[in-house]
Amino acid sequence: MPKITVIGLGICQPPLLNAKALSALHSCDCIMGSPRQLESVAPPSTDSSQKVRLALPKLKEIANHIKGFEHVVILASGDPLLFGIGKYLHSQFSAETDFQVTCISGISSLQGVCELTGLSLQDAQLVSLHGRPLSNLNRHLQPHRNLLILTDKHSHPQAIAKALVSANLPHSKIHVCERLGYEDQKHLEFVAKDLASSTQSFAPLHVTLVHTLGEGNVIPNFPGIADTHFVTDGDSGKGLLTKREVRLNILSLLQASPQDIGWDIGAGCGGVAIEWALWNPQGKVYGIEDHSQRVACLNANMAAFGVSANLQIIQGRAPQCLSTLPNPNKVFIGGSGGALSQILQLAWQRLKPGGRLVASAVTEQSKAKLREFSQHISQAPAEYLQVAISRHDTIAGQDILRPALPITLMSWHKTPQISHETLHNA
Repeated sequence: MPKITVIGLGICQPPLLNAKALSALHSCDCIMGSPRQLESVAPPSTDSSQKVRLALPKLKEIANHIKGFEHVVILASGDPLLFGIGKYLHSQFSAETDFQVTCISGISSLQGVCELTGLSLQDAQLVSLHGRPLSNLNRHLQPHRNLLILTDKHSHPQAIAKALVSANLPHSKIHVCERLGYEDQKHLEFVAKDLASSTQSFAPLHVTLVHTLGEGNVIPNFPGIADTHFVTDGDSGKGLLTKREVRLNILSLLQASPQDIGWDIGAGCGGVAIEWALWNPQGKVYGIEDHSQRVACLNANMAAFGVSANLQIIQGRAPQCLSTLPNPNKVFIGGSGGALSQILQLAWQRLKPGGRLVASAVTEQSKAKLREFSQHISQAPAEYLQVAISRHDTIAGQDILRPALPITLMSWHKTPQISHETLHNA
């Protein structure tokens, strides 16, 4: 069977290759990598074999370039299984019989930063901004965090420092580790508020470590984002937004799990969708909203909270715009545009076995439609509750609790499918 061996070259120059990597380089008939990587593993003068040496193509084109070879070595920086090419190649080829993929890990640049700074890797959060929006950093900007950050030209140290200052973390310590593994490697230390206005330049090859210090002002340490932190189509936190107390009840009913696909139908300005995506980074949330002004607010909140990696905004009217979305594990219906019955039926039909459907209602007509839907599905009775919140206000200088409109929530659990084998073994 043809083979692909991915060799992580580590951060040493020249690379420190183990016996397994050296054997792969000796036995392969093709080596792919960047010009710098190909030069670093130049064949010894005693090697007379004719190996094809190719510049690594774009990921989607690799399959076409490796046809006809028996053993291809692909050179990678650091550890190919840490924000590297290894995951992609395993997902593309391991499930097929065409190629066998093996990864040989080198020491990553993130490990190199830990060595320089004395940070234990298990105490850090790994963040890749390479090829990703700088705003993705925002989801991690909480006090007392150690962030190991892989960067690109858009996430240079000054940009990271400005993001820290904006998040009220101006005293954060920033370590910039340049050209790790080379003879001229550097370890530079800064305070965010000072670096934000600095014009200092940095080597293109660098990794940034941040120790966040300060009170912070956006991302809480526990679920329950303050309403005032959301951009809305009214005053800040007062437009079409599911308020914090109701939002937490909805998320509790949804019981989001890793790898879940979620639909937030009638997402408004994004209260539920944003918090859902923020606390469940391994899931995928689709926020469906038709109103243009609310979609603009939803986009602004997605950037502010750094959840563009796992929140996708769909502008359109349900149920029509749901046809192209993947089947969900969890669905929340917060708005329906007058099509609540149709959306409930379609959402239940598309919901995966074992999934949960949660819907909210304020008017008596909407509550009636929820009850009618519940009567027509052959499942266990819905979980049915009303959330009534009173918030502080004043009258004539005196404190009062002013009640908000009560919100009715109904939740349904779709029974998991039981296989014939399970029934036979029972």
